[in-house]
Amino acid sequence: MKTYIALALATIALAGCVQEEAYTTEADISEANRATECPVDVTEADRANYPACN
Repeated sequence: MKTYIALALATIALAGCVQEEAYTTEADISEANRATECPVDVTEADRANYPACN
């Protein structure tokens, strides 16, 4: 019974960690939409390649 309770609590705790907000990363961007998308993980040195970030 303790195992089931521990498993239930762990499931509830993990459910709270689910990331609901989607954001664009550099890996998500194709050549076609570099001008309109600014990834959250683009470095300062790479911003020149992403006109939407400027």
